[in-house]
Amino acid sequence: MSDWQTRVYDGVEHIEKSFSFKKYSRALCFLNAVAGIAETYIHHPRIVIEWGCVTVAWGTHESEQGVGVQDIDRFLSRETDQLFALFQKKVVV
Repeated sequence: MSDWQTRVYDGVEHIEKSFSFKKYSRALCFLNAVAGIAETYIHHPRIVIEWGCVTVAWGTHESEQGVGVQDIDRFLSRETDQLFALFQKKVVV
């Protein structure tokens, strides 16, 4: 997780990372997969998509544990990394 950077959005600390893709369509599929993870855990990241790049920022805006980067954010960042690793594998259909 060392390559995730700390950022602040709306006064709340997040951990953020950008993921590069050769094709916009792959970036869009990755974004949708991250959104699926977010829905599963009912914890939604900040996601920005640009040509060939998806930037994901996990942070907690409100919880019993407080605000900022919580255990769930660290867990979901690892899940996002694992998802990206799957997207890097060549798949023949």
